[in-house]
Amino acid sequence: MGLLVAVVFAELYCFAVFSNIPFIRKWRNIYIETAMDTLNHKWLATFFIPKGVIDDVMAEREAVIRAQQELQSRWENIGSNSEPDVPDKQEEPDNPDKPDKPDVQQATKGEREFFRLFSELDARSFLDYVDEHPEVLENGYENIYINCARLTDSGTSMRTVQGDEVLAVDARHGILIVRVAGEGYVGKLAIVKDPADVRVGVASTLGTRGQSVKQIADRYNAVLAINASGFADENGVGHGGTVVGLLISEGVKYNERTGGTYLNIGFGKDDRLYIGASEKDVEFRDAVQFVPALIVDGENVIAKKNLSSNSMGFGLQPRTVIGQAEDGTVLLLTIDGRQVGYSIGTTVVECAAIMERYGAVQAANLDGGSSTVMVYRGEEITKPANGIKYGRNVPDAIIVGTLDDEAA
Repeated sequence: MGLLVAVVFAELYCFAVFSNIPFIRKWRNIYIETAMDTLNHKWLATFFIPKGVIDDVMAEREAVIRAQQELQSRWENIGSNSEPDVPDKQEEPDNPDKPDKPDVQQATKGEREFFRLFSELDARSFLDYVDEHPEVLENGYENIYINCARLTDSGTSMRTVQGDEVLAVDARHGILIVRVAGEGYVGKLAIVKDPADVRVGVASTLGTRGQSVKQIADRYNAVLAINASGFADENGVGHGGTVVGLLISEGVKYNERTGGTYLNIGFGKDDRLYIGASEKDVEFRDAVQFVPALIVDGENVIAKKNLSSNSMGFGLQPRTVIGQAEDGTVLLLTIDGRQVGYSIGTTVVECAAIMERYGAVQAANLDGGSSTVMVYRGEEITKPANGIKYGRNVPDAIIVGTLDDEAA
């Protein structure tokens, strides 16, 4: 009996490790990629799976990175000055018991400017929400402030035209915060309308140790912040003080570009997001480095090859992504992960799809893992991996705007 069990186990093991059945191969490769993309849990792959199998899988990732080395955002054939259309009033079945809502096309100037600014916001769901919460308009459209993005909040009935739940509307700072979710993951997407408000903030203790994203946001009195650069992290116990790669904040260079395969990711003085561009080609006002690029000049560059895992070699992880739409809108995405029953994480391919859904023409992956976090008005609104409050200490963060004297 014991021999039979051993034989069955061996056959199952060989089937899982060596099978070329697409479904088995896909999830085996994602498992390997996910384990090998961590510092402390590589053993989850290396203990069970032969080195040759692991090497073949990771070679796909290296091929993707090598293929991206010539990528460079040029903004050619992309009209950056196009203005989003005011969303049309959405058709609904006649309902005599439901009062008519004002037609956005016949709205007041304040309403029209609001819906023109927040073109992602579904007008009908917003107007329904205002019916239930009329106090929202007490200070006019230009001062609308709705914040149901906190971890303790239950959300709202508002939706984007893409169908996602709207958690926060901050008209004064030109910010929408949206809940995004898919198979196995949950995250937040911040939609920032003024790219000039987006910059890189640096830890006050850079060079010694990092700070939490909240501490960096507090230092700059920022409205919103996400993590950005990677950092030296030997044995997974780094303190976030030694940034890896180019670091420019508000025109001041704190660290030189690293050699190797990392891509420059930053804003030029024209407030456009450039990926892969050299400092000779773009005068960066704010920049970091990381990989991979997801979208460059409107082309999805991370889903071009039909690799065996469909994750382009990067596995399932907590993710942080930055992007920009044609009209200048900046998209800041964080996906929670490594939390069974809540959010495992996602692939860079899925992140690219989310960014495409919201019109990104440039997008790039930033540092992820336990560093991934989004902070809004001084509060953590995502759940970092490993239960770390406000994520790990990091050298810098992407920050947005400046809080005024209003109540947070």
